[in-house]
Amino acid sequence: MFTILQNNTLSRAELSDSGCGYTVHYGDVLIKYGETLNATSEQLPCISSESVLSKFKASFLQDGDIIIADTAEDETVGKCTEICKIHGKSIVSGLHTIPCRPQCKFASGYLGYYMNSGAYHDQLLPLMQGTKVTSVSKSALQGTSLKAPDSTDEQERISRCFSALDNLITLHQREYFPFLFGSDSAKIVQKTISWEQRKLGEISESFEYGLNAAATEYDGKHKYIRITDIDDSTHLFLQDNLTSPDIDFSTADDYLLQEGDVLFARTGASVGKTYIYRRSDGDLYFAGFLIRAKIKSDYDADFVFQNTLTDSYDSYIRITSQRSGQPGVNAQEYANFALSVPSLAEQKKIGSYFSHLDNLITLHQHKPIKRTRRFERHAL
Repeated sequence: MFTILQNNTLSRAELSDSGCGYTVHYGDVLIKYGETLNATSEQLPCISSESVLSKFKASFLQDGDIIIADTAEDETVGKCTEICKIHGKSIVSGLHTIPCRPQCKFASGYLGYYMNSGAYHDQLLPLMQGTKVTSVSKSALQGTSLKAPDSTDEQERISRCFSALDNLITLHQREYFPFLFGSDSAKIVQKTISWEQRKLGEISESFEYGLNAAATEYDGKHKYIRITDIDDSTHLFLQDNLTSPDIDFSTADDYLLQEGDVLFARTGASVGKTYIYRRSDGDLYFAGFLIRAKIKSDYDADFVFQNTLTDSYDSYIRITSQRSGQPGVNAQEYANFALSVPSLAEQKKIGSYFSHLDNLITLHQHKPIKRTRRFERHAL
């Protein structure tokens, strides 16, 4: 699927502040460059002269090539950037990089975003070698695989979507928040807003523990959700092996989920796992190892739920769940989780946008591959 290209060693004497070609250094791939690199002289170190550049002519990079950092002091090994829109510039890859060229056409930016995703990077973790300095080899990379839609148009839409998200994050960090409009392309309209820090307990009406009841054979109406019934990846309710709680339903209305209720796993290896209830999931009762947060009406439940899928939430759970025995987080500890909150209108836009994105990803993951061939698995 990929051809491994040659990387190069350039001395300081062969570099300058201005020149006729450029080089990509692995340290900049790790730290400076994002998923895509629109190469300009302001971004890249220059090669000093035509005579020096001519030595590397056989390894010039082109649009669509991927440059992977093959060493680092932590698990960021494998961070990569895709070369885009270089407009005829002569660029070579420097030391401690693995430059790759796809053997078939991909939409601009798609591989840069996919190969920096957790789904791809998780493949690299067991391949990394070393202690203080970690590295990954070219031969190890050849055993990894990636997913891509057959349609380059679909790849392009995915790339544009993540590019727009990058713009959202960048603008928010500058104390601006963009709104996305339009179906074919994203327009960014900047509007100064204030985000307020709120604890989960402040934006929830209550935290409640679930039923202490055994699961029995599904009765055709009353569904039971336990930690194991929440998909680890999609956070959706798994309905392949439905059960019902062994209770008197006439007295169990307090455990029946309502639209927008958010569930939190409170103990065990899955502590922190979350789920948001949708009416389409049917009459659903929640079990005792789950905690329900009922979100207040002046906050958007989808926005709150999306905040439980972030790195900051994962870090909070990892620290808070530490126990002498089994990991756990109780209701009071969940209530102390802090998040930044904009106005309700903006919460709804953000929650809806990311929920729609999650749905698109889930639909693709669950389409039968033999019939639709929406995604193919390729080896490097």
